[in-house]
Amino acid sequence: MTGPERDRFDERIEQELAGIVPGEGIVGEVDPWRVPLGRIAAGLALTGITFNMLYLQYLLPALGIVLQYLGFRALRRSGPAFRLAWALSAVRLVWFAAFTALEATPWAPEGVLVYALGLTAMGIQVVQLLALRAGLREVCRRAETPQQGDPLRSAVIWQLVVIVLAFSPLSQSWLAFLPMLLAFVLIIRSLVRLSGSLGGAGYCFVDAPVCVSSRVMKWGYLLACLLLVLGASVCVNHPRLDAQPQPAQGEAETRQALAALGMPEEVLADLSDEHVRALEGALYVYAQQDVMSFYSSTTTEVQKANTEADRLGSYIIYIELPDSRMAVLNYFDWRQGGAYWGDAVRLGWQDTYEHLTGQIGGALLYEKDGQAYTAPILRLNNGVVTTTDWFFGTRSDSQISGTVSYPFGAQNQRGYVLYILQLRDPGIIRGNTWITYRHRLHPFSLPYQTPAELTSGWTDNTLQQHLGLFEARGQAG
Repeated sequence: MTGPERDRFDERIEQELAGIVPGEGIVGEVDPWRVPLGRIAAGLALTGITFNMLYLQYLLPALGIVLQYLGFRALRRSGPAFRLAWALSAVRLVWFAAFTALEATPWAPEGVLVYALGLTAMGIQVVQLLALRAGLREVCRRAETPQQGDPLRSAVIWQLVVIVLAFSPLSQSWLAFLPMLLAFVLIIRSLVRLSGSLGGAGYCFVDAPVCVSSRVMKWGYLLACLLLVLGASVCVNHPRLDAQPQPAQGEAETRQALAALGMPEEVLADLSDEHVRALEGALYVYAQQDVMSFYSSTTTEVQKANTEADRLGSYIIYIELPDSRMAVLNYFDWRQGGAYWGDAVRLGWQDTYEHLTGQIGGALLYEKDGQAYTAPILRLNNGVVTTTDWFFGTRSDSQISGTVSYPFGAQNQRGYVLYILQLRDPGIIRGNTWITYRHRLHPFSLPYQTPAELTSGWTDNTLQQHLGLFEARGQAG
């Protein structure tokens, strides 16, 4: 091959190779900083901006935290600052998993503690970013390579500004949100490009051996978080009852008087002696009955014709008492289906009364293995319900709420709530009360919702209401 032929051959080879893109592994070997820094940048992006819908407020930060851990894990042998950042990323893994599980329980942090823990978490991330910055600056110094920009310093400043804005009047303003979002996007973009300035420092990268692959670590962590939340939800929403064998009935004279006034026999048979005594001297009994039907939340109106519903019988019984008092007995019994995952009940009344008399009680009753049991209603409040929503804000109402749940295998599930109202004026008074019931078909709940929160909102397939009307007849009636 002559000289000109050799030159043409070399030129032809160069032209053919110029169109070939090197594989992912080859690029990683040439620039070992690219993958870990890319994971850290992606993790910072996912933890910095979240969306409060479709559980993305939990999924995106979980993925972001594990990506940051994987990035720092690969760098941990390249300097002490990287090891500190890696250790902090491991702390954040445990921190996030623990507090996500607590979010599914009624024991999640509240009030001042939430702010303290939030500031602590932000402080850990700031220290982590400062450690990464120090480690990269040391690498550039050893390799005598100039670093292009300082996005990590900008990221730390951005975090500090976020903390300040959180306690300022601009915390909910778009005037602050939009500039901060734009600045965050630019910071992430600069951080992604940062590995390009470290191409000449590849020899400073010390490969860190791992026992668990990145893929297994990532999906394993997400699965572990999910299992923790499911476990917490099952423990909280299938609570253990303080059940006792149902005692023999007493207070025969008062029971007979209530039966003569029209108290339904099946209801009267389940009332405890304590609650029967509270109805002594009753002047009048009036009962209203209804049946609530529950379907899956995704069941359409067309499907309901071919779908068997869970059905709950509901009694609202008014017992007029001396001294202008009205006892309200809400009795319910499962006729098809049952409550196993923390159903919620809320009882309310028209503002026709001065106040509750302070007498609130109730019981859950069921049979299992041939034995009749009774237990107090779980989380039965003292007559004041506090709710928070985006439209009305935080408000307190005079209502009663509680949790209805039975052991697996419980039969003939039923229960009641009894409360006594003080009527505003003697004489003939008309009014209404209601029971709102949320039937839960599964235990999953994130975040945890109180019985009052579960029974808020408009009625749907799993939320039904029974409204009762009464007329107080007075002692002369």
